[in-house]
Amino acid sequence: MAGVVFLGGLLNLARLAHPWTLAIVVAAGVLLGVADLKGMAGLKGISFQFDSRRAIVFLIAAVIVGFAVQTQLPPKAYNFHDDYQKYFAHAARMIQTGTVYGSPLSAIGSETLGGQAFLQGFVVGFLPISYINGFDSVFAMFLCLMLACEFTSGRPGLQAMTVIAMLGVVTINPQYVNISSLYSGSAMVMALAVMVGDPLEFRKGSALPSCAATGLLCAALIALKTIFAPFVILVLLLLAVVLGVRWGVGAGLSLAAFLSPWLLLHAPHYVAAFRASRGFPIASGIGADPHVNLFSFDKLAYGSSSASYSMLVAAIGFSALLGWWAARKEDEQTVLSTRLMAAICAAGVATYFILVLVGPLQSGYAQAFRYYAPVAIGLAPAAFGMAARHTMASSRFKSNVPRVMVPAAIAVLSLLAFLPSLRDRVLQARTSGSILAFSWLANDPEYLAYNRQVLHGSTRAKVAGMLRTIPAGETVIAWIDAPFYLDYARNRIIDAEPAGLAMGWSAVPAARYLIWQYNGYATRSEADLIEQTRTEGALERLHATRTLEFLHRVQAWSERGEIFYDDGECKVIRLAD
Repeated sequence: MAGVVFLGGLLNLARLAHPWTLAIVVAAGVLLGVADLKGMAGLKGISFQFDSRRAIVFLIAAVIVGFAVQTQLPPKAYNFHDDYQKYFAHAARMIQTGTVYGSPLSAIGSETLGGQAFLQGFVVGFLPISYINGFDSVFAMFLCLMLACEFTSGRPGLQAMTVIAMLGVVTINPQYVNISSLYSGSAMVMALAVMVGDPLEFRKGSALPSCAATGLLCAALIALKTIFAPFVILVLLLLAVVLGVRWGVGAGLSLAAFLSPWLLLHAPHYVAAFRASRGFPIASGIGADPHVNLFSFDKLAYGSSSASYSMLVAAIGFSALLGWWAARKEDEQTVLSTRLMAAICAAGVATYFILVLVGPLQSGYAQAFRYYAPVAIGLAPAAFGMAARHTMASSRFKSNVPRVMVPAAIAVLSLLAFLPSLRDRVLQARTSGSILAFSWLANDPEYLAYNRQVLHGSTRAKVAGMLRTIPAGETVIAWIDAPFYLDYARNRIIDAEPAGLAMGWSAVPAARYLIWQYNGYATRSEADLIEQTRTEGALERLHATRTLEFLHRVQAWSERGEIFYDDGECKVIRLAD
């Protein structure tokens, strides 16, 4: 999948990321998969034998994935701001034009480079856009479940830990808020752990993990969502400490090479930001409560508590140390694997403190834990599984009881704190058709009605109709609540959203037409924006300030321009020269 993300960068750079090229990628993947199966079977046919341990793994995966499909594919509600006004448009633009690049009033190139949108294109290119999150919430979660059992599955005595590791994937609260990378990021994190943790199966006999494979996985993480960059940097630095500077340089160069298509794609924006010299917001503090209590059991804005995540991080770190300690007298290759696993876990622990203690300065306290959730979901099953595997094989324990019970107890105790949120998510999925973390709104009948209107009602026809009032080929500035229904191939669409307006490259290009939604359920009013300028987090305040400035600018355009469509919510305006 990391290789496909790299390929996505090349296709976007060449403006070829259309459904037909995605179909070719899928066909190639199927052919390679068939060839691999034939190779595994030795060209003699595959023998199907009943294996109770393997049956349990697939039964658990089938139940979890089946529940997600039944209740959330497609979900009944998405984020009415982040998703409808931003992330949906990334995939829609790419499918229609061949690239995610296009609007200087969009945050694409900063919050994400487009890797997630490319992977979502495999859904959006062939199914209604309401299924867009099926890639992450179903397919990527399934990958995480399968990877979680790789550390213990098939090893006698560790069946219980295999189940615990798999259940950990869904027990840890993902704080799902929008369709940006969640389980796809977790899968990449887990793949890094699999690669360094099982030399016999994944290193093809090499003594060291591959520089290229490490760089590829790290590049994919950043391309999916740039908030993973601190974790990636720490992973490479700590692995280089263990493996040497030469290996670290090789991995860093591989990272740069595999990330380069995405960076080149957005290079015009980066150059524009450098020339504008608008800089990046530096936080002087957060809102009314700058204190972050890592051991509080008070419920967070998006569910669970800071103590539950802190306990989980402590369990990840302790499990890594336990595995390293248990394997210290084993063969050299095993010891190296445990040191590498400990390095990745140490990077995960350090990332937690960076995001949770420093992150609120930029994005607010409520966002910090959800940014870390994908890393936690990826690392926890790996750390628990590796600890159990090495304690079971260790000669340091005199009986099998502590070998099995100690790592299992660490894992179970750290996951227990998430059980209330798991219960709430299951109930919400069954009753409201989503696991959106802002449950106070996601369960609201009016909010669900708005989502039905956007996904299955007349919104699509309305947006398309407004665009048809404008001549084909004209540049159109669009500031509406559902821009993903616009025809990006018919007109050059400059879609605007708050995060994009705050970018250093933000600039309004020459355009003759404006589509503006000034009223509606999801439309931010001037009063809302003024209130947001006083909230915690420098970026949140900056977004509100720049959006207010743009709002006043649009209001001035509306007064001077020719309004030839106005339905009480949206206006289509021919801008004055």
